[in-house]
Parts: sequence; C-alpha cells; structure tokens
Amino acid sequence: MSQHITDAEILDLVDIPLMVEACREAFEMVGRGEILNPARSQRVEVRDGLDFFGLDMPAEWPGHYRSRKIIEEYSDVAAGQLARRVAYVQFEDLQSGVSLRLDAGVITDMRTGAAAAVGLSFLAGRAVERVAVLGTGRVARQVVLACDHLFHLTELRSTSRRATNRDAFVTQVGPSLKTQLTMTTSIEACVEGVDAVLMAVPTPEPIIDVDHLKGVDTVVVIAGDSRTRQVTQQVLCDCPVIVDQYEQALTSGEFRWAAEQDRLHEINLMRSPIGDVLSVADAACGRVPVSGGVVYLTGMAAQDLCAAVRVHERWNQKH
Repeated sequence: MSQHITDAEILDLVDIPLMVEACREAFEMVGRGEILNPARSQRVEVRDGLDFFGLDMPAEWPGHYRSRKIIEEYSDVAAGQLARRVAYVQFEDLQSGVSLRLDAGVITDMRTGAAAAVGLSFLAGRAVERVAVLGTGRVARQVVLACDHLFHLTELRSTSRRATNRDAFVTQVGPSLKTQLTMTTSIEACVEGVDAVLMAVPTPEPIIDVDHLKGVDTVVVIAGDSRTRQVTQQVLCDCPVIVDQYEQALTSGEFRWAAEQDRLHEINLMRSPIGDVLSVADAACGRVPVSGGVVYLTGMAAQDLCAAVRVHERWNQKH
C-alpha cells in the first residue's frame, strides 16, 4: 500500500525555491532526453450541470522514478468558479520500491508558479525588473512568490476585478515578498511599462491583446485548459511563441480556437532550422535564442515528477 502524504504535510516539506529548482531540472532533463514526458490525456465534458475537466499525466525517469498525476475538476467556467477538485500524484521510487500517494494541490500550484518564472528566465530578452501578474488565485500567488525569488525586481504588480480579492492577495503574499507588491484596479494599469506579464486567469474570452503589450518583452501564459483563452490570436501571431509541450498546446484554448478558425498556421511558433517546433525544454538546453516573446505553458508531468522526488527526499529526512 502507498504511503499517503497530504497537502498540509507537503506544504511543510517544500517551498518555492525548492520548486524553482525542481522545475528547472525538469525542463533540462526533458531537453536532454533523460526524463520521458509523453503528452497527457484529457477529458472535457459536462457532469451534473458543471464543466468537468480530467487529466492523466504520466512521467518517468527510467531506472529511477515514475509518477502519474490524476486531476478531476468540476467548475463553472463562464463564472470563473471552481466547485471541487481531486488531484493526486502516484509516485514510485524504482530503486527502493517505495510507493507514495501525494496530494497534488500544493505540488501543482507551486510547480506551476515556479515553471512560469523559470520559463520567463529562459526566454526574456532583457533584464526582468518590473513584473505584472494577472490574477489573484492560488497559482497567481505562487507566480508572484517565484518571480520575487528568482529575479531582482524593482516593481511587482498584480490585479483583480474585485477589491476583496486584491486586498486578500496582499494579505496572503505580501509579508513573504522582498519586493513591494502593488495592486492595481485595471489590467491596463497593471501592465503599463513592465518587462514581463504573467497570466493565470481562467477566462473563457481573451483579456489581453497586442495593445496591452506595447513595450513588454515577454509574456507567460499559464494555459492548458481547452475551455479558456487569455490572449488574442494576434498576440500569438505578432510575438515568437515557445511552448512547453506542443501536443498539449494544441488542445489548449488559444490553439483550439485558432484551429477551429483555420488559423493555426498563423501562430508564430519558434522552430528549429529543419522546422521542428521548439519547446521550453529546448530553451533550457540552450537551443533557443533569447529573444522575448510568449512562453505558453500547459503543465508538464516531468515537473510533478521532479517535485515529487523532492517531497520524497524531504519526507525521508524527517521520518
């Protein structure tokens, strides 16, 4: 039987610096072919009057570790509300035979935020000093913490439509930051004059277009949900785009919309000299020119695997 490690226990074992390290390692090892990261399988349907979203995400470091993350979410996408969620990582140490079942709420939120900051560091075409984070949810909190940790920031902004969300966000993350967090009342005020914009907003219609991004070097879109679109098609056409997993990107909202409109070919994907789509893992291994643009993230099972390894190691140290 697997040992069960809860979200509360995981939160006591890992932090954002450790997750940044895990995500960097995941990108690099996938880029070198040392971790297998096949495209995930996903289901989207309506159940009991709610939007159901299911994911199965396997990864393996051959001869060392194997993991599989399962996520089931019930939400009202139109209202931007999550009703309930089940998420866990089944983890195996192939050398010791140890099997763990890890709650995946903390792991997913933290590694998603960490991956956004790490992805930004790979592609940014200039020093990242002023950052805007759109959203005030669980993932946005981790994005803010990861950017504050990874970069020497002079300005850090965030925004939400609701004043209560803005106030709660400052209360939750402000005390943990080196950089003062400024909350704005509009997207326009949030993104004006920044070096990078990172987005974690589950919206069915785009909230960012090219006019918002004048002067912005790099945009990070935390995507992966076929039901949501955060940026317009023109953003993905005007800026070079690098994805974490191309097959997964094709099932994400912006790419699905482009395909339905017969405009997928317009997306300005970064490619190798022979035409292969380049990924963030390629960037981690130095195969992508540093240029700025759009980092389009759908979430990688390899990140869950590397995060789970660290939980496993810290758990062993304490027990």
